[in-house]
Amino acid sequence: LNGHIIYPGETFSVTAAVIPFTAENGYMLAPSYESGSVVDSYGGGICQVSTPLYNAVLDAELEVVERHNHSMTVSYVEASKDAAIAEGLLDFQFSNNTDAPIYIEGWAGGGQLTFNIFGKEYRPSDRYVEYISEILSTTTDTSVKLVADYENNVGYLEQTQSAMEGVEAVLWKQVTYNGETTTEQVNSSHYQATPA
Repeated sequence: LNGHIIYPGETFSVTAAVIPFTAENGYMLAPSYESGSVVDSYGGGICQVSTPLYNAVLDAELEVVERHNHSMTVSYVEASKDAAIAEGLLDFQFSNNTDAPIYIEGWAGGGQLTFNIFGKEYRPSDRYVEYISEILSTTTDTSVKLVADYENNVGYLEQTQSAMEGVEAVLWKQVTYNGETTTEQVNSSHYQATPA
């Protein structure tokens, strides 16, 4: 994603920029969500790349064309601040709604992933923007899901996944300018509850 230039009016697809999710393209097996379970897949964890870019796009106030939340909550960002991608299913797309080109700079190091978006600043210096995650409700699934493991003896049990809380959340954009504060909803997200 580092080094892309997006011209005024152009739309950028994050999924298109990072696929295919194959070993030949440099991906390793890593945890991902599939049908309410955590499984290893090539490209698992790629949403830890699309999510900070989504937050940079929000901070730059670019137009979000397509964004999806994960099926279950993630631990690395607040609810409704994530951007899930999956080849052929989910994409994160945004467009350059400014009148000048923008440049994406991204780098990783020390356990951190950082994105900067460079372009022509059109906002007043005394205008402040904040994004606030609000959890509307939570649910819990207290059941236990048993999955057959044909490689072990009858009666063998191993817990492979903890229960995950279901969450309904919204993301608010709060703008303060000229002593006035306005608030608008950016998105809403539903994360399913899953059993152990």
